[in-house]
Amino acid sequence: MRFDPEGVREALQKTPKFFVVALGRSGTTFLADLLDRAPGCAVFHEARGDWPALSRAFANPETAHEYLAGARERLVAARIRSSGCAIYGEVNSYLRYHVPALIERWDPTILHLFRDGRAVVRSVMNRPTFTPEDRSTVNLMPRREDPWAAEFPQFDRFAKVCWYWASTNRDLLDWDLARARFEDVTASYEAFSEQVLEPLGLDVSREIWEERVGRPKNASKSNHFPAWEDWSSRQQEQFERICGPVMARLGYSL
Repeated sequence: MRFDPEGVREALQKTPKFFVVALGRSGTTFLADLLDRAPGCAVFHEARGDWPALSRAFANPETAHEYLAGARERLVAARIRSSGCAIYGEVNSYLRYHVPALIERWDPTILHLFRDGRAVVRSVMNRPTFTPEDRSTVNLMPRREDPWAAEFPQFDRFAKVCWYWASTNRDLLDWDLARARFEDVTASYEAFSEQVLEPLGLDVSREIWEERVGRPKNASKSNHFPAWEDWSSRQQEQFERICGPVMARLGYSL
């Protein structure tokens, strides 16, 4: 669907918007599917072009503004028009470095979704992250001001994945967003309501939550990488050193 610039502006201005941001493997697919069932709400997961925009925005935050101002803005307007939604939402890990640009451009509600780093690191290790097969992370490395920048070239793949979880959640914590803990919102409807529905101004019934929480979305197809209890002592030490401070800020104990 094609819109003139005035039509794009009208669609964007009149429709409240929210974005849930996170590191991948933190429950974004599940939450997008669940929130899409809220009355009057259209919720999307990711879009073509988001993953290359992620690495560009990490390296240069100014590219986030450029990305949102171009085809991405027209895509959101088209989705609003075609769905007829009263509220537009995305649960999208690839826009996590676009938070300042999202706030400046659209002033949406933004929620930080997080999950225990031990579970996320395990899940990510079962995927090609930080291997030559994964173009989105193969060249990803800490910024100069990152506390792990000097050591990163000597990191093995496991340590890099630990850094990935820690740096992402540290950045999101520094932006002081509303927060939702994956383990809570999947264990209790009351926690889901308090941490997700209330900040976003949505209504999803207990019955729908109970139905969807029993149907995992985008679960790892391979679990060859072991759980925390079976990590080597070196891996546990690496995780505690790299992720421990952020785990504590998020309320997890090791």
